[in-house]
Amino acid sequence: MRNVEIKARVQDKDAIILRAKYLSKSKETVINQHDTFFKVSRGRLKLRQFEDGSGELIFYDRPDTEGPKISDYVKTTISSKEVQGLTDVLAKSNGIIGAVKKVRLLYIIGQTRVHIDVVEGLGNFMELEVVLNDDQSLEYGQGIAEKLMSELGVQKKDCISELRSLADGHWKFEL
Repeated sequence: MRNVEIKARVQDKDAIILRAKYLSKSKETVINQHDTFFKVSRGRLKLRQFEDGSGELIFYDRPDTEGPKISDYVKTTISSKEVQGLTDVLAKSNGIIGAVKKVRLLYIIGQTRVHIDVVEGLGNFMELEVVLNDDQSLEYGQGIAEKLMSELGVQKKDCISELRSLADGHWKFEL
């Protein structure tokens, strides 16, 4: 599976929520998430746990660049009975980089998932995931993402390439 992603800081959460509601013509889906990131030799690996105890194990590979970028990913659903055991195995075998808790507001606009995240201890962020069909190019997805950025009022100066964990457990932004 592939998508084009954009991540950005949100300066005015209420304004972007209003624009996302208008563009999606629907109410948001509220998702409480706890993401644990594990050390891997390439790409990124995270275990996402949901409020009901279930989860997803997600591997993705994407460049650390500002603006729209292609992300190749694979994910699998984990039952609530298996989440803690899998977390323990991955922590012991790979090591944990860090963890993030967030409340995510999800809007669907065409083939794009718009996430507005309130991240515990870090602030407000926006993420666009333009889910690409097999016959769609990176450039096509970038065009969709850039148009949505403009419609949502997201400026390039707010884009981040990555959120990195520091040795002391804090996070920093790669701009």
